[in-house]
Amino acid sequence: MKRIVAAVALVFLAAAGCATTSSAPPKSIQPTAGFAGYKWSVVAVDHAGKATPIPARYAVYLQFAPNGQFGANDPVNYHFGSYRQAGDGFTTSGIVVSAVGYAGHDPVVLLAINAISAFDNGVHATATVTGDRLVVMVPGYALTCRRDAAQANFPPAKPT
Repeated sequence: MKRIVAAVALVFLAAAGCATTSSAPPKSIQPTAGFAGYKWSVVAVDHAGKATPIPARYAVYLQFAPNGQFGANDPVNYHFGSYRQAGDGFTTSGIVVSAVGYAGHDPVVLLAINAISAFDNGVHATATVTGDRLVVMVPGYALTCRRDAAQANFPPAKPT
């Protein structure tokens, strides 16, 4: 399994023009936390003590590439940048967001937008993986996620 993860990480590094001669990715991006290399569908968001289920049709998810690229999708915008594993979770940086506005009133959409926006530059999030479940805590929110799949299309095309 470690060889497969290392091979996937090297493919991402080579594709990004950052190939190394090492047989494993640099220590700073080792996928040791269990969440790297996967797309995680957000199935519930807890805010202010209230848990709200997030139906799959909203397509809310998090992505963690083994090479340190981070992506997060809310129902309206895609957020992307980088992350660094740190202690009990990770820290984000260089977050850029597509610039689509939302004038609606759907409470699930608004909750998802606010929760995903909490992954602002420099925020530290805790992450706990149990089997195919990931719980991420960012200031004001707890996101419960289900492992959706290994990432086949990361990084995604930049939004237009």
